[in-house]
Amino acid sequence: MQFDSYIYALFLPLVFAGYWILRNKLLWQNLFLLVASYIFYGWWDWRFLALILITSATTFLTGLVIKNDHSRRSKAWLALNLVVNLGILATFKYFNFFRDSCADILRLFGTNPDWPTLNILLPVGISFYTLQAISYSLDVYKGKVQPTRNIVAFFVYIAFFPQLVAGPIERAKNLLPQFLKKKSFDYYNAVIGMRQILWGLVKKLVIADNLAGYVDNLLYHPSVMSSGSIVMAAIIFAFQIYTDFSGYSDIAIGSARLFNIRLIANFNYPFFSRNMKELWQRWHISLMTWLREYVYFPLGGSKRGKWRTCINIMIVFAISGLWHGADWTFVIWGTVNGLMLLPFVFLKKKSYTPHARLRDIPRCVLTFLIFALIFLSFRSPNISHLNECLGVLAHGSYLSVPMGITALYYILPLVVVEWLGRRQEFPIMTLKMPTILRWTIYWGLLFLIAFYGAKADIQYIYFQF
Repeated sequence: MQFDSYIYALFLPLVFAGYWILRNKLLWQNLFLLVASYIFYGWWDWRFLALILITSATTFLTGLVIKNDHSRRSKAWLALNLVVNLGILATFKYFNFFRDSCADILRLFGTNPDWPTLNILLPVGISFYTLQAISYSLDVYKGKVQPTRNIVAFFVYIAFFPQLVAGPIERAKNLLPQFLKKKSFDYYNAVIGMRQILWGLVKKLVIADNLAGYVDNLLYHPSVMSSGSIVMAAIIFAFQIYTDFSGYSDIAIGSARLFNIRLIANFNYPFFSRNMKELWQRWHISLMTWLREYVYFPLGGSKRGKWRTCINIMIVFAISGLWHGADWTFVIWGTVNGLMLLPFVFLKKKSYTPHARLRDIPRCVLTFLIFALIFLSFRSPNISHLNECLGVLAHGSYLSVPMGITALYYILPLVVVEWLGRRQEFPIMTLKMPTILRWTIYWGLLFLIAFYGAKADIQYIYFQF
């Protein structure tokens, strides 16, 4: 079920009520939460539950068997768990991609292989909960977390419904302990959670879903568009994917707050970044933190010289691109973003204030435009479509008023609100004002959702990853 569906609007209050009715009964609370999470996940397709059960069971057993002794036995069990989890992910997400890529290479040498194609549905959320499971095994092996014998708490850690299908990607040291201790209801935290859910729904339904139509129209046949229209499409899509994914993250984090559970922040106003390095410290934080911990650091990080650091950065961003989707357009997107960060390896580090100021706006705009144009690769369904977009950008006209300019009616109010609230976790986190004014804001946002929310049922973009 989607966060913006009527079913979820009924599901969440019921789970909230049942969870707190069982307060002071930790085992029953976790069991109730586990059943609710499986119902939530099985709503798409109950067959997906088999995969998450396999991932949960093998990772739990691996945690009990391996020890922080780096023995052959521990290494073997760790390797087995990695093979199982990565094997499931590779089969369902990447089999056809690697099959087609290898076939294309062989055709260059005159061979025409006839290999089978797997007509399988990509399980929603598999990229997210697989990384979460892998991080637990690696952290136990490295001695960073102690393996748990509480199987119910562990299974909830893997399947916790607010962040199950699109993150944030949690680490065991943060999330798992929260299922191992009793919690008391926190009214203030619940209020903050409801505000964050409301703000996430506004971003998804009012902004992201309405911007989707603009992007589809502008990029349907890019060859007939002007260069200015392609640039406008890139700008609109950058805001669409930001409000779609960060909107999801807000609803996920807000929903977890209702159970007095804190999830890692996934976005930190990335479009107010003053350079590409800062932007990637503020964009999809949970994924980049995971890649830094389990890919970048094991490769040597920045401790083996500047050129080796550049190679490590490129590997991380190529993997990031491939993680997002099984297509070369995603690999290109990740690789180009990695190239944008290489100059910072050689430049002298410069300190910035935690939040952008008015004098930083030109740098923020330039950084955003670079990021948005790179996103054309992310949005393009194939290489030929991307080439069309790049051809128009190189040879088209920038003189005419770009199509899609009315999308700014959705974008500019968001920019203003987020700029004013950029010092908070989300713009309406704290509303220190009279009650009547605060409730006016609530009802105003609900009015926007009811009357300006897109009528089409548009799936969250990151569900496909």
